[in-house]
Amino acid sequence: MITCAMCDDELPFAEQLRSLVMAYAKKKRVELQAETFASAEELLEEIENGAGFEILFLDIEMRKMDGIELGKKLRERSYQTLIIYVSGYDQYMRQLFEAEPFRFLSKPLKQEELENVLDKAFERISRFHRELFTIRFGKNVVNLLCRDIVYLESNKRKVIVHTVRGEYEYYHKLDEAEEELLAISADFVRIHKAYLVNMEHVEAFQYEKLALRDGTILSISEAHRANVRSRFWEWGSE
Repeated sequence: MITCAMCDDELPFAEQLRSLVMAYAKKKRVELQAETFASAEELLEEIENGAGFEILFLDIEMRKMDGIELGKKLRERSYQTLIIYVSGYDQYMRQLFEAEPFRFLSKPLKQEELENVLDKAFERISRFHRELFTIRFGKNVVNLLCRDIVYLESNKRKVIVHTVRGEYEYYHKLDEAEEELLAISADFVRIHKAYLVNMEHVEAFQYEKLALRDGTILSISEAHRANVRSRFWEWGSE
């Protein structure tokens, strides 16, 4: 299931875009769920309340908060999603870089151009879905994208998974979680008996500490320092 949102202060356009995207997804046999929003503030609130969207279609010119500002806020919060800007103006191109857009669509929409962008988005998300880390607690099952996991923490008999959207706690051993993650992604490194970190979210490395992009500081144990240092420099040279 791919989740996406269309945000445009001209709601009829957002609904039209939703219909086109849903129709093409059905044609390609892609299971997709889409919602429309009439303001950037409304969409941001939904995301901050835990909603996850893999594709965002954002109008650039909107009342109050515009699509570029929304995109920047999401990136500042490490919210990873494919942002596709939709606008009748191209003078904003230079301002879009900080929001790291996936693609840009011009108004009025051209069917061929939209389908080309959707094909690329579906392909990218299909790769993301192959990198899902599954955790189970009780009857609940949660699938997390590896890139959204910041670090894992061992706490007695539980593992706390810290992600860009919040925390998940479940009964498990960190050693086993490490094996499961490394089978999916090579981006994780053990820095302490209590911590397993995603190198994608590391801001800076020091001898005894790691600083993460969200401001978290984690200790590196003596037993893991040499390996962490090696992995950090390898990562920086890639």
